Amino acid sequence: MATSSDRSESSDEEMIGSGRTWILNAEVESVREEDAEREEEDDDDMDEDEAPNNQTSNAGVHEGNSSTSASREGSNIVITLTDPGLLDCPICFEPLTVPVFQCDQNGHIACSLCCTKINNKCPSCSGPIRSNRCRAIEKVLESSRTPCQNIKYGCNTPVTYNKKNEHEKACVFSPCACPYVGCNFVSSTNELYRHFSNGHLDSATGFLYDNVELDFSFPVTLNKSDSFLVVREKHRGTLFILHNSIEVLGNVVTVSCIKPSCLMEDFNYYLSVTNKESSLTFWSVTKSTPSLQVNGSPSRSFLLIPCEFFNSCGQVKIDVSIYKGV
Repeated sequence: MATSSDRSESSDEEMIGSGRTWILNAEVESVREEDAEREEEDDDDMDEDEAPNNQTSNAGVHEGNSSTSASREGSNIVITLTDPGLLDCPICFEPLTVPVFQCDQNGHIACSLCCTKINNKCPSCSGPIRSNRCRAIEKVLESSRTPCQNIKYGCNTPVTYNKKNEHEKACVFSPCACPYVGCNFVSSTNELYRHFSNGHLDSATGFLYDNVELDFSFPVTLNKSDSFLVVREKHRGTLFILHNSIEVLGNVVTVSCIKPSCLMEDFNYYLSVTNKESSLTFWSVTKSTPSLQVNGSPSRSFLLIPCEFFNSCGQVKIDVSIYKGV
């Protein structure tokens, strides 16, 4: 167990065995008074011979605590929970959120959503769970801070434990996967764009948002059997995927942008194909996706390219235009 002097003042989550560390804001005045009295006693009575004995005593206290251990870090209390699920709902196993309810008989807790699902009946002891809130756990949830799971991708925002899921669903540092076949690189959007520009630049079709000379469009050649094509904006390195799938009536084509799904869909795109007799033009908005696989339900808007538009080599030229939405 590390002492408070060994700990950094960051909000990084520390793993000790199967435990987790949270920083709790010290709001209890009695704890502060006890610390002040302890510091005064240390200043008056502490000498070099007593120091080893105090360390031994503290170690004994930590070893006797099998579920939690605590140390001081400035004005905060650093608490290590050896049971990682202590602050999770025992029913849905998701992080607890305020309000937290407990059964009237034995104090078993559950999140508000699960209370409704179990018809306000405790699954542990069958006691009623109605409106009896567990204020102690709620205080811990509201004062605890834990790092975002995307900390290794650059997110340094500490969040309260009860807001952890909410933050991570909207975190702009959510990882995205490299679209180059065979590459396993995963990182934040900006790091991914940089990686692709440095290592796979030749595999993508480059374009500019403001390419006036080509009427803001650029051509790509799609093979009937291609599952996707990667296009890249040259200035910012933004990556887009032109998805292609073969259906009974022809090929279905859509465009998505590689970025976290939580980010707003803010790119418009046009697709246009032409043969000797007719032409097809399609407009839509890109869907955000962190990988080649588009998350969520299939897009209801797409360009259907009939088989007649493909040449004898199974290819079709598509004029593509991508620009920022207003």
